[in-house]
Amino acid sequence: MGKQSIYSNRIAVHMKSLVRYTVFVFLLSCNLDNSRDLQIDQSYEGEEAYWVSKSLDEHLHLAFYEWEAFKNESFTDSLPGCPSILFSEDSLTITLDYDQLACEDTGPTDFEGSIQLHYSLPSPGANDSLELSFQNYRYKNTLVKGFRNFYSPEKRTDSKILLEQTDSLLLENNQGSSTRLRSGLAHQGIFQSGILSEIRSNGEMGGRNWSGNDFSVNLSKTTGAECLNMALFRPSSGTETWTVLRTGEQPVTHELVYSKSGICDTKTTIRLSEGVVMEKTP
Repeated sequence: MGKQSIYSNRIAVHMKSLVRYTVFVFLLSCNLDNSRDLQIDQSYEGEEAYWVSKSLDEHLHLAFYEWEAFKNESFTDSLPGCPSILFSEDSLTITLDYDQLACEDTGPTDFEGSIQLHYSLPSPGANDSLELSFQNYRYKNTLVKGFRNFYSPEKRTDSKILLEQTDSLLLENNQGSSTRLRSGLAHQGIFQSGILSEIRSNGEMGGRNWSGNDFSVNLSKTTGAECLNMALFRPSSGTETWTVLRTGEQPVTHELVYSKSGICDTKTTIRLSEGVVMEKTP
């Protein structure tokens, strides 16, 4: 019985050691998985920040133009996607229809659906407002839903200020992931000979990201004449700082830095909180 008892004790000790080892390996693998998930999350968050910024900049220039500009055929023919332009005098609404193209031999474009511009005054000036609404509007792989609302406190011949207060905008990619946005931004358009030559934007945004986490953004950026003349609506200078909240963890902060070389070779440098640097063009 004594030998059997000693043997049983050895087995028990061995089993306890095996259990401890198994638990240690399990916890280690969980920590590695968590680190891996964190890295993937940050990479996705950087990609999302770039995508959101690019999607919002793509159609912002339209908000600076007044009703009469869209009656100028040389102007409307220069719009990316060459949409048909429909006017509703009663509702002061202009519809840019990308499913009915105005230019011949355009071929397939990156645009679908329509954008409506609803003006508050028949002769825009200071203290007027503008609403951009999106009907099945898609640019490349991004579906835009909802509204963007602008108010103009100041208008001069060489510049126009737009204050944006938006709380019902949704961006959705072709995988079905979506970002919900609210914004409090100030945009200034600089004009030369009636042509939009520069857009300066600054202010704050917030919302919910692909992962369901809340985020906030501080931004200050400029899109210059060279890029606007080429219909490339990407900032040539400035920064965006994205802070993403994490449940039970400290927030993480990512930075987008805009630069350009040459005439309009724009670049976005994305600096993730964990130290990884990504670069995107345009």
